[in-house]
Amino acid sequence: MRSLALTAAAIAAGCLLSACSNSSPGPGPSPTDSAVGGMATCDAPTISAAVESDVNATYPGATFVSLGDFACVDGWASATAQVETSGTTVPTEFFLRAEGQFWVPTSIEDICGTPLAESDVPEPIYIEACGVQE
Repeated sequence: MRSLALTAAAIAAGCLLSACSNSSPGPGPSPTDSAVGGMATCDAPTISAAVESDVNATYPGATFVSLGDFACVDGWASATAQVETSGTTVPTEFFLRAEGQFWVPTSIEDICGTPLAESDVPEPIYIEACGVQE
């Protein structure tokens, strides 16, 4: 009995160190779920950092201001962020896909270049990016 308790404690400690999460089948992750699409974390700090990195790399002269709404579905995320450029702050939409523990920016062209029926993009993300439902 004692060895079972020690094993459970070791597993729990390992999960704390490696960011384990309770993964159960359901309608899809929400912004409060801790892991999506493998090890990518779906929370405000992680999504915010991925969007800020994308702004810095892709939009010279633009500045990430703040993260707004975001949603994660089956290893994909959409996020709205405030981005300042030329003295004006505008809401901007970003799309990300999980690759291992990282969120990788994905363009609308990449998402919408394949019909929904043939796409691996979850329907809610596809519709948000492309604005159409087939």
